[in-house]
Amino acid sequence: MWDWAHFKNEGWLAHTRRSAKFSVRLLLAGLAMSLHVFVPFWQQPKCLRAMGVASYLRAGSESHKE
Repeated sequence: MWDWAHFKNEGWLAHTRRSAKFSVRLLLAGLAMSLHVFVPFWQQPKCLRAMGVASYLRAGSESHKE
């Protein structure tokens, strides 16, 4: 059963915006990694590297918990 309470505190619109930001960041990181596979000397921007994406997701989920 679907639990609607997981975004009750922030509201549907805020939850959707936050989820969209996370999704876009993950998709861009995936595209950057694919480009890096084909062009090995190209380096991804720090915000799209694995650690940058992980810190972005962690910061977003921690700010949501507060």
